[in-house]
Amino acid sequence: MNTVKYALYSCLITAFPSLATEHTHQQFVEKAIAKFQATERGNWTFAYHHSEVEEGEKTDVYAQYHPQKPRGKRWHLLKLNGTPPTPKQVAEFASSRENEGYRVPLSELINPRSLSVESETAHGITYTYPVQLADLGKDAIGKLTGSVTINKVTASIEEINIINTDKFSPVALANISHFKLNMRFQTLKNHVLPKSSYMEMNGTFSFFIDIEETSKTTFSDYQFLGTQK
Repeated sequence: MNTVKYALYSCLITAFPSLATEHTHQQFVEKAIAKFQATERGNWTFAYHHSEVEEGEKTDVYAQYHPQKPRGKRWHLLKLNGTPPTPKQVAEFASSRENEGYRVPLSELINPRSLSVESETAHGITYTYPVQLADLGKDAIGKLTGSVTINKVTASIEEINIINTDKFSPVALANISHFKLNMRFQTLKNHVLPKSSYMEMNGTFSFFIDIEETSKTTFSDYQFLGTQK
């Protein structure tokens, strides 16, 4: 189900007690998205851990990202399925990951034009909205709902959740009955950075093949290499 994974993975004001109008809500969310997208991945090193179970087969990856190194050497594979990788595996991982980094297409995961306020506190505000991802196909329209929580003090995105409310077919012969995506973020030096993502997906392919997939990715040990403005 690479089509689904690529669609999901292939990213202001300072403080106020409440937001009064629909237009203001949209502007607030759009600025929070822009704040995340403005973070330059080339200014940060980080540790990367990805664990995935697909059709019963588990893959576990530990790696480090070094943006200051030459292209093709920025991603360094440390462990693959619990063991040190071979030189060939290190080279293949670095090459395949070169253009991926940690950027997330939030403009595709969040719909600021159709927001409803779910809850609001002095600290943050949570919106719900219909999710429309073109890469998931027309059948998914109206069958996915999302929520985004934004810190009202820092105007930073803290969490995104997307779930399905009905079965949908992203590609021919595939039928997804359960889908869940959770993404968490952290703010360091006023930059918004990914903290973790978790996905569950269940369904069938070609009527007889079960789709069972879970994956979790964590980003940690961030080190800032740029010049603080």
